[in-house]
Amino acid sequence: MAQKTIFELDLVRLAIWHRRCSIAVIAIIVVWVSAIFASIYNINNPNISYGLWAFHALTMLVAAAFVFSTHRAMGYSLLSGLLWAFFALLIPFLVLLSISSTAGLILRLSGAKTGTFGVSKDNIDRIRPHHCRECGYSREGLELLQECPECRRVPQVI
Repeated sequence: MAQKTIFELDLVRLAIWHRRCSIAVIAIIVVWVSAIFASIYNINNPNISYGLWAFHALTMLVAAAFVFSTHRAMGYSLLSGLLWAFFALLIPFLVLLSISSTAGLILRLSGAKTGTFGVSKDNIDRIRPHHCRECGYSREGLELLQECPECRRVPQVI
């Protein structure tokens, strides 16, 4: 099976998974910082230690699920997604950063504006099919090269 082109991808779905991966990266950083503070201040409370380990295990599993779903949203095969999910269990931070970076690049190439937490909900309309890439106006019923009634932008044909 050949990989999908950028025009065949469900960009809204990819934007949603990109946002989730960005949040998972921040969750992993929070776990690491919490563990560092617990070791610096020599906190030997078993409840805190078990809680940190449980939260770390949970973030690893969530990272694997998010990586798999984002990889699939980018149009890759099932086997490739499973392989990336396995690596996300081993090195979740690096794999999440890699997959989030790739998804962000695809979204930027499609005309979306990405930030720290991915594509904002206001910019999601810009990547929906048959919507203006400048203002998000629905272009259904308009001719291909007709200008947008909202912002007067003429679509570019590649």
